[in-house]
Amino acid sequence: MSKYTGNLCSSSLVGLTLLLGALPASAAEAEVHGQHVYNIGFSAEWAEGQLHLWLPAGDYFADVGVSPGCDISPPNAEVVRTWQSLAQSALLSGKTVSVGYSDCYGYHYIRWLSLNP
Repeated sequence: MSKYTGNLCSSSLVGLTLLLGALPASAAEAEVHGQHVYNIGFSAEWAEGQLHLWLPAGDYFADVGVSPGCDISPPNAEVVRTWQSLAQSALLSGKTVSVGYSDCYGYHYIRWLSLNP
């Protein structure tokens, strides 16, 4: 017989706890602002390409057409080229960028990027 704890019986509570512990890591969304671009890399060796930005707050990635997991939808090539152009404009002009990103398996994956005035 199950013992009731509030509205849930204790066996249901244990089952729910085990289920939640088995779910994959989800992406945490965050933002950084006013970041100077140190370096920009693009590698065609990984899938359809990978953008790599070096900022003071860390390294940020965008994989063309490939989802890194954690429920992050993959950006298409046009979006990644736009981010690369914005980052290069910031690097050449000395302006800063703001980046929205999600953490997945220890890496920062770009969700959006904007050039600051």
